[in-house]
Amino acid sequence: MKGHDLEALYASAIAAVRQCHLDRLVAVGVAPDTIARIGRSYPAFGVFNGVTERGSRFLAGEGPAHVIQPVVDGCELIDLVAWRVGNPARWGLVNGIGWLLNADTCLGSRWDAERLALHATPLDWLRADAVGGVVLDWDAPDLLTFRGFDRIDCGNDMLAGTLRRALTKPDRLPTIRVAEARHVA
Repeated sequence: MKGHDLEALYASAIAAVRQCHLDRLVAVGVAPDTIARIGRSYPAFGVFNGVTERGSRFLAGEGPAHVIQPVVDGCELIDLVAWRVGNPARWGLVNGIGWLLNADTCLGSRWDAERLALHATPLDWLRADAVGGVVLDWDAPDLLTFRGFDRIDCGNDMLAGTLRRALTKPDRLPTIRVAEARHVA
């Protein structure tokens, strides 16, 4: 989905938010102040119907209501993550290119505190006052930027194990060969 279409989808999702959606997030532990604070550059969330496919892709349209959150990188909306309050550990991405929720703040903090907080789900992140981030794609090559942090605090043991495995798997190297020099007479 192109940037303009992504912006339009998110605008529709924002327009669909009602008081009952805010109340539902508050009921599961999200502080209203968090929603207000993180909604300054892009509104904190929207609501859209759809389904999450097996490959973790979200298809907007028919299906139950999902919380939709912006995935911003370099101050640009690059993707949307969709999840349900009843099952926040299962999410889908609209474009499939977002790898980290709250990337700009997380990666910017690398230069300040050398410390990062990671959460298992977007709901856990909201409950933690939207501090830190959520890895949305554990196969993303950008994940290796986490090696630049001195300390990463994980919300639970399972997340810590997943992060440890992701950061210690061998790097894939390309085939390297020496090209023969050709002399043209």
